[in-house]
Amino acid sequence: MNMAFFKMGIAEMISPKFSGFASLQHPADLLAKARYDLDRLRAQPANVYAAFDFFVTAYHILDWLHPEDSAGKNAEEKSTLLLQICSHIANGAKHFQATADKHKSVSDIRSVSSAFQTNAFQQSAFQIGGLYIELDGLAAATYGQQIGVLQLAENVLAHWERGSRLR
Repeated sequence: MNMAFFKMGIAEMISPKFSGFASLQHPADLLAKARYDLDRLRAQPANVYAAFDFFVTAYHILDWLHPEDSAGKNAEEKSTLLLQICSHIANGAKHFQATADKHKSVSDIRSVSSAFQTNAFQQSAFQIGGLYIELDGLAAATYGQQIGVLQLAENVLAHWERGSRLR
């Protein structure tokens, strides 16, 4: 018998390591997915699926930037209010409730209906409905008590597109 087999840990025998997801292999690939999800949200501002996908993807760029550095990931999140809001939304969506003590930014996400289709007007004075996030604490002081999901998503994407880390 091969002695190397006996020296392997249980973890190596049970679950082989893999990274990424098919062609999504690098943080820049996840940024491209966030852009794709945002384009879906722009086309349908009340699309809960697109909003869910965007915020979960955009938040987890942090994990891909700091795959084995939780201290670095946590420090970056703590230093960036947009990432704190994004974390609250992504974890609340993914886990049904955001129960971690760090989540202090969001009180609710709600859909506002309209008498008009969301894509009926290019630029309009009409309130056409959509998804809105109710903010708390520093997030509310910075962005207001309520922010449109599309506006927040645009801000989060702009955050990730600044700098050269994701190119």
